[in-house]
Amino acid sequence: MTKSIIIYHNYIPRCGGIESAVYNLAKLLDLNGYKVTICFTSCESYQSLFHYAEAGDVVRIVPDREVEADVCLIASNHDIPKQIKAKRFLQWVHSDYEKYKLKLKNVGKVEYIAVSNHASKIIKKLEGVESQVIYNLLEPDFGTDKRRVLRLVTNSRISPEKGFGRMLYLAQMLKDAGIRFVWTIYGDNSHYPNEYYGWVTKFRPIEEVQWIGYKSDVTIGLTNADYLVQLSDWEGCPYSVLEALKMGVPCLVTNWGGVDELIQDGKNGYILPMDIKEVDIDKIVKKIPRFEPMQYSSIDDWIKLIEKSNE
Repeated sequence: MTKSIIIYHNYIPRCGGIESAVYNLAKLLDLNGYKVTICFTSCESYQSLFHYAEAGDVVRIVPDREVEADVCLIASNHDIPKQIKAKRFLQWVHSDYEKYKLKLKNVGKVEYIAVSNHASKIIKKLEGVESQVIYNLLEPDFGTDKRRVLRLVTNSRISPEKGFGRMLYLAQMLKDAGIRFVWTIYGDNSHYPNEYYGWVTKFRPIEEVQWIGYKSDVTIGLTNADYLVQLSDWEGCPYSVLEALKMGVPCLVTNWGGVDELIQDGKNGYILPMDIKEVDIDKIVKKIPRFEPMQYSSIDDWIKLIEKSNE
């Protein structure tokens, strides 16, 4: 007979260590033939519940419905809901209760499982209760995906002409193609902050895109980048492209007027059409251009001009 287990978490935030612990344990128990039910009272985001549903049934605790199982694990320092009926109760201890100034709940009603020897010793000191130590679990396949990660960087003011709609489209194309990538975006818009936050919200479903905000030293992001991405409507002579080329980083750009003065398609980057619908993702991923760091002008050009005017 399949043994059933309830994992109860009072409030489920969108992310955090306990949330990862609940998901990983539920998934591994499910893979080992257990019937898992994840119960909760409230949550920050229903997206979290969809994630949990991959590992077991998800049930909200309500006043007039009982939930039964052979074993119930209280995921943190919560009171046991009266609606949960189980033959045996366990309770996780995830942290140093002395530092958090927590009073251990459910003493005498549960068996305690601590995530470290230190946490176990602390509750022994504070409450005089014993606990078994089981360190937090990882999924068995964690870190085993050895596919190369494509590293993209954008250094740009977050404003309408900079092509963030195209960037969103390209990010979705990469995701749909199953490409492993991380795209780091540096920049903000101090004059129109809503422009910045609007795009952050639109990109939110694509977790591979990271918004860093303004940084004075952009070389940090360009180090080890595969491409600088600048998909603007128009540009003059964009510093972001010049900086990338000076560091030997190829660029993905749109075909704004004058772009071919800086980018030679296939040699130091790729020039994409404005609608970017006919983009060769396979070429971008597998044929990253390699070239020596380059610079188009220098202070000597200005000095020659100034000295000429003084003749």
